[in-house]
Amino acid sequence: MTNKVNANKQLSRPVPGRASATVARDLLRLVGAYGGNQPALLRQAGLAHLSARLLSPQGPVPSLSHEEFARLYAHCTWALDECAARQEGREPLTKAGIDMLCHCVITCRTLRDAIERTDRFSALVGVRAGRLILSVEGDIAQLEMITERTVRNPCAYLSDLTGLSTYHRLFGWLIGEDMPLIAATMRYPALLPERTTFYLMPHPVTHGAAGNSLFFPADYLDRPVIRSPQELEPMLRDFPFNLSLPQSKDAPLSERISRLFAAMLASGEAPATGAWLARSFGISEATLKRRLAAEGTSLVGLRTQARQDIALRLLADPRLSITEIARTTHFSDATAFRRAFRQWTGQSPAAWRATHPGRGEAARYQAGLSTSSTISNA
Repeated sequence: MTNKVNANKQLSRPVPGRASATVARDLLRLVGAYGGNQPALLRQAGLAHLSARLLSPQGPVPSLSHEEFARLYAHCTWALDECAARQEGREPLTKAGIDMLCHCVITCRTLRDAIERTDRFSALVGVRAGRLILSVEGDIAQLEMITERTVRNPCAYLSDLTGLSTYHRLFGWLIGEDMPLIAATMRYPALLPERTTFYLMPHPVTHGAAGNSLFFPADYLDRPVIRSPQELEPMLRDFPFNLSLPQSKDAPLSERISRLFAAMLASGEAPATGAWLARSFGISEATLKRRLAAEGTSLVGLRTQARQDIALRLLADPRLSITEIARTTHFSDATAFRRAFRQWTGQSPAAWRATHPGRGEAARYQAGLSTSSTISNA
């Protein structure tokens, strides 16, 4: 099985219309069944005005925006995961923990790297997060999520289902593509209404399986992470509960490669070769060059621009020597860097630095060095 990037593919958009109030009712009923205070939860979620209609089994189904559903889903999940945590004698995973995981994986190079780093993060936080086991058989990859469960009731089911869904959407967002699923399995019987399970994990789920797993085309493991730290903060505002958040990134190929080159230089790596990029995006090297030409650029031009951009940022930090900047931008020596810089700007690096006052830590942060030097080795 192969999955090639289609240049004409219509990338995903946020789900139109309104969110499922029927699913919202299912979640609230589950909270109530395990002793949760439903009216208080709705107040905390800023949805007190919907209490009468959501909590009345006979009343008309109210209309919820995706943002309203995200808040309700978040509060229900935290309440039920706390219940599941008490069952297991552990601390629950928090939103801060999920955010920190996302900060750790944003600097990864490929989806495979992101999965491996996610598992290392899970090992650090212990039983609060499920460990990940990645295996490949032929052209199919299996990602199994191992969670410590002694009680497999609807609370634990929702917690594990949300975990699988979160990983699927996070990894797809990182590579800028809707990651297709061949199968999704749960080791539980079907403990929630099918409509709710499908809404939270929009793929048929096989229950009673050996484990909680996602199966997807193995060639996606080599897809590059194309998201930037600047894109992460707005995404985290309501992740992982905003189910309308698109995974795909509608961006030209040249922009995706520019982001990759910038991230690689910022972490001390040389920009990738055309062969590596073509393999990572699932296209031939000839197609890669042709598509870049159609966008009015080339790999050489993108590499040059990435080196120039990071050089300008690093020069704004007066603590960095010209030799250090030359090394970071992957020139053979300071002389070669000075020669290229003069071609770019018409000035020597020293002259440019003298006319552009340094920005200290801000320059280092913008170049990506403040985080990548530590997180990339996590």
